[in-house]
Amino acid sequence: RASTGRHSWTSAVAVAASLFIFGFEINKKNYFLKNNSGGKQMMLSKAVGNRFRDGITYPFRKAGGILPRWIRGSRAHLTARAQAVPNGFSLLKTEEIDEYSAKATIFEHKKTGAQILSMEKDDDNKVFGVAFRTPVEDSMGIPHILEHSVLCGSRKYTTKSPFIQLQKSSLKTFLNAMTYPDRTLYPVASMNDKDFYNLVDVYLDSVLHPRAIGDPNVMAQEGWHYELNDAESPLSIKGVVYNEMKGVYSSPDSLHNYLTFQALFPDVETYKERSGGDPEKIPSLTYEKFREFHGKYYHPSNARFFFYGNDPVEKRLEILEQYLNDFEPLPEVRGRSEVPTQSLKSSPYSVHQTVPVAKGQEANKNTATVAWLVSEERLPENEQLAWQVIDQLLIGNTAAKLRKALSDSGLGSAVIGGGMSTGLKQPYYSIGLKGMASKEDSQKVLDLVLEILTDAAENGFEESALDAALNRVEFGLREFDTGSSQRGLSFMFSAMSDWNYDQDPIQGFKFEEDLAQLKDNMAKDPNYLKSLIKTRLLDNNHRVLVTSSPDSSLEEKKLNELKEKLQNVKSGMSDEEIQEVMDQTKKLTALQAAPDKPEDIAKIPRLTLKDLDKEAKEIPFEEITLEGGVRGLTHSLATNGIVYADLVMDISGIDTSLLDVLNLFTRIASGATGTTDKSRVDLRHYIDTHTGGVSCSWTTFSPINRKDGEVVVQEPDKVSIKLEMTGKAVAEKSDELFQLFSEMLYDCKLDDQERVIQMLKESKSGMESGLVGGGNRYAGTRLASMRHIQGLISEKSGGLSYYASICRLLKEAETDFPSLQKKLQKVKDAIRSADPTSYLINLTADEKTLEKSLSSAQKFTATLPGTPAEGAGDPRDIRSGESLEKFKESLGKDVKDEGVIIPTQVNYIGLGGRLYQPGERVPGSASVISNFLRTAYLWDKVRVIGGAYGAGFSLNNRFGTFAFTSYRDPNVKETVENYKKAAEFLINEDIPDSEVERAIIGTISGMDYPQTPRVKGGASLSRYLTGYNHEDAQRYRDEVLGTSIEDFRDFGRRLQKALDEKSATDKPAIVAFGSKSSLSNSLEEGLSLDLIDAFAQKEEVKMT
Repeated sequence: RASTGRHSWTSAVAVAASLFIFGFEINKKNYFLKNNSGGKQMMLSKAVGNRFRDGITYPFRKAGGILPRWIRGSRAHLTARAQAVPNGFSLLKTEEIDEYSAKATIFEHKKTGAQILSMEKDDDNKVFGVAFRTPVEDSMGIPHILEHSVLCGSRKYTTKSPFIQLQKSSLKTFLNAMTYPDRTLYPVASMNDKDFYNLVDVYLDSVLHPRAIGDPNVMAQEGWHYELNDAESPLSIKGVVYNEMKGVYSSPDSLHNYLTFQALFPDVETYKERSGGDPEKIPSLTYEKFREFHGKYYHPSNARFFFYGNDPVEKRLEILEQYLNDFEPLPEVRGRSEVPTQSLKSSPYSVHQTVPVAKGQEANKNTATVAWLVSEERLPENEQLAWQVIDQLLIGNTAAKLRKALSDSGLGSAVIGGGMSTGLKQPYYSIGLKGMASKEDSQKVLDLVLEILTDAAENGFEESALDAALNRVEFGLREFDTGSSQRGLSFMFSAMSDWNYDQDPIQGFKFEEDLAQLKDNMAKDPNYLKSLIKTRLLDNNHRVLVTSSPDSSLEEKKLNELKEKLQNVKSGMSDEEIQEVMDQTKKLTALQAAPDKPEDIAKIPRLTLKDLDKEAKEIPFEEITLEGGVRGLTHSLATNGIVYADLVMDISGIDTSLLDVLNLFTRIASGATGTTDKSRVDLRHYIDTHTGGVSCSWTTFSPINRKDGEVVVQEPDKVSIKLEMTGKAVAEKSDELFQLFSEMLYDCKLDDQERVIQMLKESKSGMESGLVGGGNRYAGTRLASMRHIQGLISEKSGGLSYYASICRLLKEAETDFPSLQKKLQKVKDAIRSADPTSYLINLTADEKTLEKSLSSAQKFTATLPGTPAEGAGDPRDIRSGESLEKFKESLGKDVKDEGVIIPTQVNYIGLGGRLYQPGERVPGSASVISNFLRTAYLWDKVRVIGGAYGAGFSLNNRFGTFAFTSYRDPNVKETVENYKKAAEFLINEDIPDSEVERAIIGTISGMDYPQTPRVKGGASLSRYLTGYNHEDAQRYRDEVLGTSIEDFRDFGRRLQKALDEKSATDKPAIVAFGSKSSLSNSLEEGLSLDLIDAFAQKEEVKMT
């Protein structure tokens, strides 16, 4: 969790369920955004989560009327200091944000009334965004389809997709678009000034002058169209958003969240309908209505523009003015786009629906949510901060009062709901359970929620709990660590959640005053937090109980209904109309397949190789030796008095039969069951009182293999397993941090059967959601498991095979807990007896904090259990022992093609194999060509023409393996055939030198990205453990920059050989996740797949 002012972001509930991101998928378990054209993953849990901060509601009129109170008020400094303002703009407000060493200024464009928030901060990573308020009246998905479509060519930039051209050839650190329930946002970011303004210019032209409003083929491609290749074939519907939403509507979790939202706002169409689109309603969208929507809302008078970074404010306004001056004022648009207010209901109510599940999996698949619409107005800023503390107390961790009660009740498998959500016009509160035995249990969930809330409102919280919650919230505010996300983006998302409703977008960043007020309120009035729970929830009758029940026939029923509907549509067509659809299909396919004209591509501004930094970035570190011979790494970086600590130990010698309990053990060692001296609740209070968080995890590492000093492909069996404790604290609390490392790891309790059963149920539930919504990830893992031990371990501990393991462990926990407890004890014993020389402590902090933290680390290592091995140890050594060596036997078996059956309306298609043999070099050019395949060939063939939401190509440099994957794909065999033609494309296609250069630039953008000090320290640790050094990184970068067209041809020939491989062990394999009907049809079309029912496995899925 990270915070920006009072804006805090956690896992999304209804907001994320209705938020759609162009070209990206949301991994809802970890809240990653993963670029489906193959780019890197980025953690955005802070950016799209459900706790956006809101401001106070004030009356607002457009230019010429009353200014917003936040502009007129005493806190607005209209003339605070001299500031040059271009003639076309007015200065509305400027403030210094001392909390984050930034300055924020709001300008208004005089002619159109467009507002601009310009944030100045010493940060090279510059951010721009523009948001339009886009309310809907139906579920045809117009905002979502338009979000995709405006990036498909514009007035100045006439290629079919400037977006993908920018993906190929810019140094972007972020490039995307997002549809919320009531707004659409277009953000970009770059650390290169020239590149940044190129991105801004393309995006401004795209949103204000899109090709889509004059070319119906764009809506047909991105939204929906009938497809018919010949008169005898069945009619079908294709479209990128259409297929994306079919995938969303296959998810029981998404459907449940939709119903919750609909029930909370029964009278507000904007929130009751689905801005992303309902697959049953999308085909009702006409081109005329599509065009009308853009003209109605995509106007500067309805826009909010955001800039952040260290570039000149004057330059920002200059580029905006070039576009804004083209428009006349449209003062009525802001009123037209205003979201109505939902009146609070006078009595509670309930709603119910059925959702699709796999046959045989109906048991324990009921879900219930208790939700309140909290207010008709937005919460005051100081109350929002109070609710962050309340949420921490009620649901912030597994020991929090309400979450613990629900988890321990035995009514369900996993707690859902995010507590207080303030990202939309009105705040709402939600909490619930999934995995219930029957829908009647929903009343028990409601009763329990009300019971716990009533107790909290009457009796309050323990003093230790209050101190812990307040400390955790304050730590997050002051730390402002956004993880792998970008700080400028976090500021923007935060500001837009206020600004969209014409509230002050700045004040939320200035948390000091409200934090002091909160502490004062809590000190003076012991009933302060209790009264908020009572008035906002218990005394509020706008409460809904939402229940979803399983229906194993629903998916097949919908597929049959669609099939029948399309048959009826076709049978109702005349011969002329059928011919017209065939002609349109042929025309659209031809347009999609036609390459962009060189002169059109040349219009898109881009960098050249001369603009690129030739030097690889280095993260300096110091290697030290601590007490007991333990090695340490230190990184002296500006962390504002916070130390980020990692304790890493090698556990590769652990018995492989224990691998499937490692996930469970690390959750236990993260505090899930308490320790010998502290209960689960007391431990959590101690953690939150003294630190910013402590957790345990495990991972695999494969060391670098070298030949003549250069990095080459590693042998498939070379891997080590590492256990890691991570935590953060201020310098004065570093002793407590390391004491927690020791207590949680060595003294964790293993005898809490009820809690263990609950955790396994949560894991099972999470995997069931993941398999349905993210089959591409599971396909990639399964493909890797056929080639190397690291992939095999990933499959057994987190892939399709692991689902059967979880089911088996759950049964064991319920029927023979002592047996499972013995396995957990063996893991604990192995850790306690680990050789201390296999330990490594990694510290990232400023110099003063490092000094204090090192003293704490020395005391910790001096008391480590275990006996040092003879001779000098090295934490980078592979210590696999005999047990892990047995995994070799699982490699080299016959490779088979598989079809994995899941309840879904879309497919996830993987194909992979070995491209480089152990001992061969993978040149830097391979990354360039991989990037080119994703953003050129696969984008055109699988996404644009095929209609999939995304497609990717990944290359594992360490083990020399490759994998094609698609996401929310309507096809199976057609996609596989496109994969197999990729090599021919690279060998024979006329690829201009300019395209090679674009691909190089795009690859460099994936290598250079902004990092917080914590992320830098973690990246340096990974390099150290694998043996990858700065010289290796520089050599690889040089090879990337030197990529030529001949490298493309060589790679294509190598790929062709890999795809043509016929040997039983090295031939490429297909792993396809999809519905039974879709996979069965692919068998009839000639694919040979061994079909596996993902959820019908009684034993572990057999590894090939």
